[in-house]
Amino acid sequence: MLAVAIVVAACATGCGGAKSGAGAGSAFDADRAFRDLRAQVAIGPRPAGSPGARREVRLIRGRLRSAGLRDVRVQRPYRNVVARIPGAESGTVVVGAHYDTKDIPRFVGANDGASGVAVLLELARTLPARLDGPSIDLAFFDAEESPRGESFDSGGDRGSGQFVRYARGGGRQGSPPLLQIRAMVLFDMVGDCDLHIPLEANSDAGLYSKFSAAAQDESGSDAPFGGEAAGVLDDHTPFLQAGVPAVDLIDFDYGPGPSPGGWWHTRQDDLRHVCARSLGEVGAPALAALPAIR
Repeated sequence: MLAVAIVVAACATGCGGAKSGAGAGSAFDADRAFRDLRAQVAIGPRPAGSPGARREVRLIRGRLRSAGLRDVRVQRPYRNVVARIPGAESGTVVVGAHYDTKDIPRFVGANDGASGVAVLLELARTLPARLDGPSIDLAFFDAEESPRGESFDSGGDRGSGQFVRYARGGGRQGSPPLLQIRAMVLFDMVGDCDLHIPLEANSDAGLYSKFSAAAQDESGSDAPFGGEAAGVLDDHTPFLQAGVPAVDLIDFDYGPGPSPGGWWHTRQDDLRHVCARSLGEVGAPALAALPAIR
């Protein structure tokens, strides 16, 4: 992602219904999510199109099958993995995270890449197998990061951009028709041990408030939510540009120094600087908030 000041159209354990998967009937399990994070880091670098990225796709598909999800598709040419949880109402809420890593030697992306995917995989286990509201599409995006030597403006958000193009085209390869997408929720960089997720300037404030309210209900505090932050270009951007309300749940202040922090896009983005509890702090409210989005 890239920090910008823009207005877009549209608003481990480190430091209702039947359930699916091994976590049937359980709450969001932060330790299990952290094990998924560790498994991704163990793959090593995962730039778009690399052997590591292909191994990541296999990992994601295997975890989704184990969670009991059967409607799982892999888009082409960018290999977005899309898993649908059906709902009783028409429409779809897209819940996304990117799985690729920046093309930097020995960069394993524990936070920037693996953390959001880990949250989505645990949601796949713990969300109802059939929702009372709209369907939820869990979208694991390829190619969020720009290629080496190319700017984010020209080379970023390629996987999510493809997802939206297929939606604009009436819905294909796992993308629902654009008019059926009611909202988009993005999880990115949510593993920082010092987690703080402010309202990103381009995000829909109403969607954001659902997560802060759910955190308040869960723990008596809206932490890690609260405050405001500058806008960023991220995988929610193509949805905003298409007129879809979207929210980027991101802590773009990772490590020492001013945002984005000294560990962002460096080899310091490793297991030493991510925590299971942070995945739980964002994942548990998400488990409560997502089925309520209409």
